[in-house]
Amino acid sequence: MTDMPGGFRSEMSPPNDEVCEILNGVKENVEQEAGSSFSEFELVHYTTQVVAGTIYLMLVKVDGDEHLHVKIVKPLPHTGQPPKVMTVKRGVTPETPMLPS
Repeated sequence: MTDMPGGFRSEMSPPNDEVCEILNGVKENVEQEAGSSFSEFELVHYTTQVVAGTIYLMLVKVDGDEHLHVKIVKPLPHTGQPPKVMTVKRGVTPETPMLPS
């Protein structure tokens, strides 16, 4: 396995319950950043970077054929802080490389 720039794993992981829960927990913030509300909001795949917590870089399918790249940080448990949206990028496709920004 090789790494992407910024220390993210290059291998994409399929959705799981834990990561879907993190994404769904920040859906309102993603919608605010994107400037739209979405009736469809489904995690396609993701990668992670472990820092002082975990950063998730996700491909999210939203309404129609639209996709988003969503970057979320989940702080370490002892901080008591919830996950937070870092960036949302619109106008991407499933083939658009997910690059840390």
